[in-house]
Amino acid sequence: MMESNTQGHGTIKKLRTGAVISTLAISALGVSTGVSANETEVAVNEPATRVVAKDGVVPKVPSQADVDKAKAESDRANQDVAKQKEVVASTEANIATAEKTIADTTKKVEEASSVTPEKVAEAKADAEKKASELATAEKNVADADKSVSATAEKVADQTKVVSNAEKTATATANKVADAQKKVDSLSSTTDTSQLEKEVATLTNQVAEDTKAVETAQTNLDNGKKAQSNKDQAIKDAQTGVSEAESTLAQATTALANAKADQSNKDKAVTTAKDDLDRAKEEIADADVAVNTITLNPEYMALLKEYLTTGKPEALSQKLKEQGIRELQKTGTVTLTKDGEIYRYDLPFNSTKKDQNTKVDINNLDSTVEEDLSLFAADLINQIRNQFGTEPVKVTKGAVKIAHEVARTSKEIDYHDVENLDRVGEENKVLLSELIGNDIHKLTTVAEIKQAIYNDVYAMLYWDSHARWGHAKQLVRYQPEPFMSSIQYVGVSTHYIEGDVTKIHYLGTSDNVISDGSTFDKTVVSAPTTAEKVAKLQEKLSLAQSTYDEALKASEEAKTAVQSAQTAYTNAETALATARTHLSNVVGNKIDVSALEKALANAKDKLAQDTQALQTAKESLALAKSNATDKAKALAEAKTALETAKAEQSDADKALETAKGELEVLTKAHDVAVLARKSAGQELARKREASKEASDTHTVLELALTHRDEVLKALEKELTDANAKLGVLRAELETAKGELARLEGIAEVKARGYENFKQLKADHDAYLAEQQRLQALKDRAEEIRKAGGQPKEVTDANGKVVDVVDAKAQNKAVVATVGTKDDKTYQAPAKDTNAKAESKKQLPNTGTKETMLGLLGFSLLASLGLGYTKKNLRK
Repeated sequence: MMESNTQGHGTIKKLRTGAVISTLAISALGVSTGVSANETEVAVNEPATRVVAKDGVVPKVPSQADVDKAKAESDRANQDVAKQKEVVASTEANIATAEKTIADTTKKVEEASSVTPEKVAEAKADAEKKASELATAEKNVADADKSVSATAEKVADQTKVVSNAEKTATATANKVADAQKKVDSLSSTTDTSQLEKEVATLTNQVAEDTKAVETAQTNLDNGKKAQSNKDQAIKDAQTGVSEAESTLAQATTALANAKADQSNKDKAVTTAKDDLDRAKEEIADADVAVNTITLNPEYMALLKEYLTTGKPEALSQKLKEQGIRELQKTGTVTLTKDGEIYRYDLPFNSTKKDQNTKVDINNLDSTVEEDLSLFAADLINQIRNQFGTEPVKVTKGAVKIAHEVARTSKEIDYHDVENLDRVGEENKVLLSELIGNDIHKLTTVAEIKQAIYNDVYAMLYWDSHARWGHAKQLVRYQPEPFMSSIQYVGVSTHYIEGDVTKIHYLGTSDNVISDGSTFDKTVVSAPTTAEKVAKLQEKLSLAQSTYDEALKASEEAKTAVQSAQTAYTNAETALATARTHLSNVVGNKIDVSALEKALANAKDKLAQDTQALQTAKESLALAKSNATDKAKALAEAKTALETAKAEQSDADKALETAKGELEVLTKAHDVAVLARKSAGQELARKREASKEASDTHTVLELALTHRDEVLKALEKELTDANAKLGVLRAELETAKGELARLEGIAEVKARGYENFKQLKADHDAYLAEQQRLQALKDRAEEIRKAGGQPKEVTDANGKVVDVVDAKAQNKAVVATVGTKDDKTYQAPAKDTNAKAESKKQLPNTGTKETMLGLLGFSLLASLGLGYTKKNLRK
């Protein structure tokens, strides 16, 4: 025998022996699935949350949504009044037209009664004149239309010109601002240019001095050799010239190669710098948001113990207390006086893309559903990774089932078990379902993800009412062999008009997927936020290292060019010296004593300049801090600033000219429009006059020969016009009556809106005062517990503004409780029905606000207001 009870996620059957078997498994074994009166249907994740009776009405003050609704109704009533006024005005205009028709027809009767050939001739002439005037008026209107069209086109074209000019002016202004900032930033750098210049000058001078010493020594040696062996000295001098020429040729080639290499290395630096800038922009613009869940080891140990020891109440209480502490560490928690959670608020991060992505909550497309499923799976897997259980997977089949359940679910307060069974049977799987309810109609991906984030926290830490069944499904700890669990997950939503947004977390597992099932296990995956950031960071690091290496290579190339240039200069000097020496040897112009003195002078100068260079280098080392690059950047920035200013000046002038032309064209268009309006009015008058003259001529001409018939027709027309006038006057009375009725409704709606608005304002003030008084009470209690003596601090009006310790004589008193700077307190729930409400209310997070009414019962009862809170259910 089996006992019967239905609740929660899907349906299974539980034998009296405690064994559990799924309905699909029973069908496979050929056992009847009929349920007798004493059988039990148990939730996959029992027990389900209990809620208060649906007919229990609890008072509520109007929320901002109520006030907004009342205002919308008042606005609609005013719109109805405005429309009815238009009906009245239209009817009055029709009456005026009918009265004119009667007057004109009466005049025609009189003229037809006394018609003569002369009067017919006069009428004909008048009709022809009026027709001519009408033709002229029609031509004037056509000309005016062309003028309006032409000027409108010119205004449109010039408006585009102005728009483009404004964009250019804005862009150049931004460019100037950016350039100025860069110049200002670089200008604050310590100027080491003089020290750099001094070191460079002395370095070159020492190099020249060294070469001068070497040259002087060579000249002396050659001079002495020339005196002892002239023939050999000439041969040696000639060899020296040849070697110097060869060295110069090599130095020339080396210098050209070094300059070419430097040019290539500089290009590589430019390319690497561009790549680095792009990588920095990409990581700066990376639209990612991170939301993490960190489990406390103590909480995990308590939950494991609870799930493996038969769910004792004592452990449940410990879990409940630990859950509150975990929520308090993450966000802000408000408790009732009984220690129950009234509400909590969690910080949540979202991307701009999610914030700007609007969705139809009742018709999510598969891309959004997969994104939401991956987001939920990421949160669940953060939990499971810490808990040491198998991670959940998002699959095509799970997302499809979530979509089907959300689209066809009809139950408001509980799970639609019949629908779950139907969808499960169609897909040959047994389903597990978690549901989150949000009292708002969610409209963006960011709002849905925030609701999912809040749901997961609620299932994890605020679940004692469900005997931690939600938490068990989240961690999937020791899943039962014959029960469905969330191994695969999909998420979808639907909104119940005027009630809640339901977020469906549909799951199943391999052990309850029947043979022949069409359930698609194809895994839906996407790079995690951490992976996205890591890839961008890796790209940035590579770009930075490439730039650093390119910059280093460029600097080395610059040094190589400098060395090649020095070698080239030295080679030139050596060749000149060799040629001079050869000439001196051949011409017996060698003065050894002068050469010895030149060598001594060169050595003295080298020693002096070497010491000066060492001193300059030491001074530069103290001041130098990457100043070379900054100085170069400053020079480039100043040039760029001047260029930007010139561009801005040109753009401003162009914009001013374009606006002036647009103003002239706009005025011309306005004149054309006015002329068209005047021409149109004149045309209407001429058309009416022409018609009237033509009708008069026709009637009189016909009356000459058929007076009786004409008079009879005119009398009928007059009778019809009078009848129509009577109908219109009756309609006018009816329209005015309806207008009076709508004005009465609008007045009532306006009063209702003002009453709601005032009531909410009064209630907000009441809540603020209750918050302030409670804070004072808490402060007094803290002082008592600390062994102090509470003492009230009042303002000039006798109002209590703070509570201090009377025993603390020397402490300054600063009254801040209840002021705009007191941001640490939220009003607790009132004792009345607090416990029942705490279980029903959906946790409210982020910037959304939920308010529990704290007005006195008598006030609420007199208003007859009620409220219903929704809960997170499993």
